[in-house]
Amino acid sequence: MFTQAYSPEQSAFGKLENGCDVLILYVKEFKDKVKAVNQSGLSKYTYHWFATESKDAYVLQVTWENETHIAIRFNSQHFGLIAKLIQPTDVILTTTPISRLMEKAQVSNYNFLEFRDVVTFSKLSFSVPNSDSET
Repeated sequence: MFTQAYSPEQSAFGKLENGCDVLILYVKEFKDKVKAVNQSGLSKYTYHWFATESKDAYVLQVTWENETHIAIRFNSQHFGLIAKLIQPTDVILTTTPISRLMEKAQVSNYNFLEFRDVVTFSKLSFSVPNSDSET
């Protein structure tokens, strides 16, 4: 099965108000999907990891109850991000460049980022895909 996957253009690590670690990913191609998920009001999702056919990257596929799905491709330069997902981690997927969020925080003298158009995932973790499965 062919899945269109997009790589994060920017990423950052931080802490949520409750002290939990968070990985923030900016993937501009998901703007419409994020909007659809937020408008649907759905919060239940499933996710799984698979390796690309050439085994040079991993893909995280998330599917919501209404069959809306996204696929994030982690190429070798993104493997450091995957290392952060070995332990369950909260993830924020944003459609606004993180650099723009940082600039706004600095200009406003905030010590936090203001997000719009995001989807959040709680306790996401990486699991090595089964090498026997075909994708």
